[in-house]
Amino acid sequence: MGSPSSTSTSLAGSCSSLPTLHESTTLPPRERMDVVAYYAELLASDDSLSMPIAAIETLAQLISRSDSSTTTTELFSLLDQASTRLARASFNPISLTCGTSLFLRFLTLQRPSPDTSFQQFKAELVARAREFVHESGRCRQLISGGMNEFVRDGANILIHSYSRVVVQALLHAAQQQKKCFQVYVTESRPFGLGLKTQAILERAGIPCIVVLDSSVAYIMPKCDLVIVGAEAVCESGGLVNFIGGYQVAVVAKAMGKPLYALAESFKFTRLFPLSQYDLPTSLPNPPLTFPNLTTTSPSIPHARESTTTTTTTTTTTTASDSTLDPSSPSSEKRRTRTSEATSCSTALPPTPSRPMMDSAMPQALEMTDQMVRNNPTLDYTTPDLITLIISDLGCLTPSGVSDALLSIFGGT
Repeated sequence: MGSPSSTSTSLAGSCSSLPTLHESTTLPPRERMDVVAYYAELLASDDSLSMPIAAIETLAQLISRSDSSTTTTELFSLLDQASTRLARASFNPISLTCGTSLFLRFLTLQRPSPDTSFQQFKAELVARAREFVHESGRCRQLISGGMNEFVRDGANILIHSYSRVVVQALLHAAQQQKKCFQVYVTESRPFGLGLKTQAILERAGIPCIVVLDSSVAYIMPKCDLVIVGAEAVCESGGLVNFIGGYQVAVVAKAMGKPLYALAESFKFTRLFPLSQYDLPTSLPNPPLTFPNLTTTSPSIPHARESTTTTTTTTTTTTASDSTLDPSSPSSEKRRTRTSEATSCSTALPPTPSRPMMDSAMPQALEMTDQMVRNNPTLDYTTPDLITLIISDLGCLTPSGVSDALLSIFGGT
């Protein structure tokens, strides 16, 4: 699919909207490849593989194993259904869909020559897709070179979470350019991805300190610049990033610190969110929504009233019986409820504190899995907070992203 500098151009795809999730995702009977399992296996087996690239490799593998598709239309339908299935199964469908949309757009621009069989045509598609996957690593090399002039000797740098391209750029600056600098990295809850970043940088001899997500404003005055990665770069020039990226950008802007975003061009997408709540998601409910406490069925408007009346009557009778016979089952149930209430009141965790210098570190309170799942994993950084976007296409201002998309995808 060409060299990394022309990577997205050669694919000529449109990383626009996510596939519609209500469409059928059933593959044709003869296409038995489990695309979701294959995609997950790719990501698990190669930690350097980003989601868009893994998605393209998955679609290429599907083409190579496809026997029933005999026309371009059938092949496109097969890949479109597989892309939808991947998006529905992914916890982060935005980054994944940058790759699938790019590949599907590339396919629509291809036409087999009259003297080429359809099997040969598919083989050429697979070969070009895998060439693109193989060469995609060069995008990070180009970005690392473009970031050199912004990393100065003695700089204090704040980075967010874990980003492959950001880590590679810092390693390049330290090892190839022999620059000395110090790094602060956010812990990046709930997964603690900042700890992985620290481990990589410390192993390379780069001083790195993990800061609490809630300490971003505290540490920002000591920083000279902020560097972040991106799950996707929107047409608006904003970034989709791991949760917390937006607050880092807000604090950096408030304190006059430049923020540089590093992202490969295959992460550019036609997505144009207007707020945090416009980001596509595969979750059944929006993040951070309160549970519906209404138990009354709208189709039976008097059900709750009659139930309440019955319950009141039963409770009165039970109380009377319990007074007469303390050993009755009803009395036992009441004692059980009282015991449970007492247990709940005593189950409140103690306040974590460390009153004395020689006191042991208190055990931190942790969120439950359900609490974590109720929180977003991605947020949207608005373009006004970004100084420059550095990609394999060069250094772009946020307003220049739409022009780059037009040059890559031909305005379609």
